[in-house]
Amino acid sequence: MILEKYIGKNYKTYLILFLCSLIIGIKLGTLFPLLSLILESQGYSNTQIGLNTIAQPIAIILFVRVTPIIIHKIGLARSIIIAQFFTIALYFSFPLFEGLTAWFIIRFVIGFAGALAWNAFDTWMLSMADDSNRGKIVTIYNTIFVLGFAIGPIVLSFTGIEGWLPFIVIGSLSFVATLPLILLKVEKIQLPKHRSLPVFSAIIAAPTIFGAAILCGLEDVMFVTFFPIFLIKNNLTQELALQYVFIALLGGILFTPIIGILLDKYNKRLILNITVLLILVAPIIVCFNLDKFYLCVLFLVLWGGASSGLFVISLTMLGERYSSSQVAGATAILVMVFEVGSATGPIIGGKVMDTVGPDGFIYTLSALAFIFLLVSIYRTIRR
Repeated sequence: MILEKYIGKNYKTYLILFLCSLIIGIKLGTLFPLLSLILESQGYSNTQIGLNTIAQPIAIILFVRVTPIIIHKIGLARSIIIAQFFTIALYFSFPLFEGLTAWFIIRFVIGFAGALAWNAFDTWMLSMADDSNRGKIVTIYNTIFVLGFAIGPIVLSFTGIEGWLPFIVIGSLSFVATLPLILLKVEKIQLPKHRSLPVFSAIIAAPTIFGAAILCGLEDVMFVTFFPIFLIKNNLTQELALQYVFIALLGGILFTPIIGILLDKYNKRLILNITVLLILVAPIIVCFNLDKFYLCVLFLVLWGGASSGLFVISLTMLGERYSSSQVAGATAILVMVFEVGSATGPIIGGKVMDTVGPDGFIYTLSALAFIFLLVSIYRTIRR
């Protein structure tokens, strides 16, 4: 069969996981801009919005080292199902409790459940893959998730940001994401005995891999949190702003498979450096050409493709570096450093935007990309 030849003998399980990934991507792609736009409409500053956004990353940073233990104890499928059911009730609590403090607590608890589901997904993918199909699996998995994430703002454009409807949609998506794992037969992976990895030793041993994850976290959360606000503050309508977000995410869908193919053929560090260079340049060009629609579309697609590809590159390099007994621990650390970026990005970006104006969003992203590019080039030359 074509699918079996292309992605391996466990293709049926892969397809189920890809479907779950798509649905979860739609849910998250709807949730992040929804909460930011609601808070912005209530008059909160960008700094306050950024501080509220970091609740989920902080929870993930604090608890992600626990998630491999839970995964090895109750299994991969159960971990994902429990995490999704746990978040359903929490999504419905947003309209009931208003204010930054209440929302911070809700998002913090959601962050723990998200850490469990994320670690389980990544561990499942990497545990079934090998050197012959790892790049393909990671690429397809990430592309489908980004596709869902890109659909999220479009869903939001139909539901609006008022009332219960958007939260009902998000909660329903969480429920639907569990159905394939409950109703369909999935390949159960027998994970080897868990071997923990010391966090700082792992990061020092592979600074480029984990540094790319930090930049990816900075980029992703800042983008979905502040890019719509940046565009609206530059006199674009809310509908057009959400369409621009979709276009950038569409770039991830289009370019991630290409990056996956290149990873199997060319030097991964070279591809990483080119990707980071695009993340540096594309936002600047978009910022100064918002009145040129087609030029914006071109560089939004390149920007989105590079951002999505960054995580694919880091996850692929991680899968090559660590053994199966260390995969859960290694992916947990990758998730942790990703969320360090997710937690610090909104604070830095929100403060800069409040200080210098909406263009501070672009300046922050490009400056952070420039710093990592210098580190990555140095490491490439050393190797």
